[in-house]
Amino acid sequence: MAWSEHLGGHKYKLVERDPAKASRPKRSMVVEMPYEIANAKSEKKKESWLAVQEDKWSQLVTSGKYEDKGKNRSRAKKKTFAEFVPTWRKVYASENLSGGTIFFTESIVNNRILPEFGDYWIDEITTLQLVEWFSDLRNLKNGSPLATNSKLNIYKALKSIFDRAYDWGVIKKNPMTGFERPSANKKEKKRLKDVKQNYLKTEVAELLLALYNLPTRWRLYFTGVILGGYRRGEYLAVEWSDLDFENSRIYISKQITIDENGQKIESEVKTVESEDWVPMPKWYMDELKHFERQWKKEKLQCRKWLGEDKQYIFHGGKGVMYFPSTATNTWAKFLKKYKFPHVKLHGLRHTAATLLREHGADQRSIQKFLRHSKLETTNRYTHEVVSVDRTLINHLEGMNPKVRTIAP
Repeated sequence: MAWSEHLGGHKYKLVERDPAKASRPKRSMVVEMPYEIANAKSEKKKESWLAVQEDKWSQLVTSGKYEDKGKNRSRAKKKTFAEFVPTWRKVYASENLSGGTIFFTESIVNNRILPEFGDYWIDEITTLQLVEWFSDLRNLKNGSPLATNSKLNIYKALKSIFDRAYDWGVIKKNPMTGFERPSANKKEKKRLKDVKQNYLKTEVAELLLALYNLPTRWRLYFTGVILGGYRRGEYLAVEWSDLDFENSRIYISKQITIDENGQKIESEVKTVESEDWVPMPKWYMDELKHFERQWKKEKLQCRKWLGEDKQYIFHGGKGVMYFPSTATNTWAKFLKKYKFPHVKLHGLRHTAATLLREHGADQRSIQKFLRHSKLETTNRYTHEVVSVDRTLINHLEGMNPKVRTIAP
């Protein structure tokens, strides 16, 4: 694989070993980085540009198209699928995909795709090969047919890699052309239709009461997600400084997610629209105010605070952020223990939309409340074509469990 050496200024020397020579002498050429890239603030842009130049030079030398003293040294050296994946990751994935997406995509590549196609020349893999292999995919644990969503993730991984190989001239024909995107069959569509997507108002009232059986931090976390329609990682990242008790609202500007190595990190929210204030019922904000006093007391009693200057409202002890999947697992165990119909944690975001719709909110208002960038997304949450203000959530004031009945 080629490498580069900085010669000073904007000039770099690209180096590759010539496979046509037994001693494999180095072949090099000098390139100059474009001014707009060389002076960009992002180091990733510079690294990506260099990686592309290195890959092009490597292709030129190893394919025999490099001319030495007027002679074209032909050689049929190609890249295997496994050899191309690191280039895809460095040049494209690290620049365009989130850490979590890279982590899950690489898991698919390593566990599914490389064992089958890793040793193939990437330009010799055909559409028919991919389609036949794809049709035989089974669950690795029990051998059952793969769900459409699982197939779709594998399809996206393949397409991302082959599309980049085609764009960069590594392959002359994209085998993903003619490879149809997976879609659910009639039987699976019926099964998915029967899966519960959200809770109704009467069910929410029962849930809010049952949540008193959980530790206070988890009760307030799940209650907040139901009422505010937050994404899982968004509410885990909220700190006390993000709360406006006077106006009963919470500011969302970050999220807890995972990086490309699967480690939990704090990062930016999903979209520009996702960063905004979310109005909340006053009774819920009052409960958070009471919990804040308990939280501060526990921090003072903590002998070794590991949260540094972070003040996550919901943390796993000593101020350390929760792993995102911890909230998912805790929610699933709660539903099973108290025999509630299962709705995914993200389904509570759908539930928030349903509560608003049941009380007459229009789609544009719900879109702003959920901080969606597109109205089409909101329509999928409420299944209807329909400026968030306090009137939207006023009806939630009456859902205070302590008002409805004698709560623990």
